[in-house]
Amino acid sequence: MPFTKDMALLERDGNAGLVTTTAGPDLLHTLPTGRSLRVTKVMAFNNTGANVTIQIGTLTNAGAFSAMLPSMLCINTMENVWTKDELPAREFAVNSLAGALGRTGNVYVQATGVGVVVSIEVEEKI
Repeated sequence: MPFTKDMALLERDGNAGLVTTTAGPDLLHTLPTGRSLRVTKVMAFNNTGANVTIQIGTLTNAGAFSAMLPSMLCINTMENVWTKDELPAREFAVNSLAGALGRTGNVYVQATGVGVVVSIEVEEKI
């Protein structure tokens, strides 16, 4: 069900805080039990020496990264910010199907480079 203005929504920062990208998917927010969420803001600071592409997504129950938002280019030496108006409305929720068809609902970032600092804000349906 899509997010609407009359729903009870909780706006909060990603509960993993500031996350520095590594070679694999890095946890940005753990989805509380019984809730779903939408990412409303992505902030990334890139001082790696080169432009880096990041993807925001979740993991399958088999442990593979699954992108939920389009790729975002983080320009070197810049603070890169994407707001609710610029991000597609994708709902992160637990999907209990088996293996690669199921999703954990937790929010992860995956980057083409190591060392980008990323933080998010979310709206959780409560």
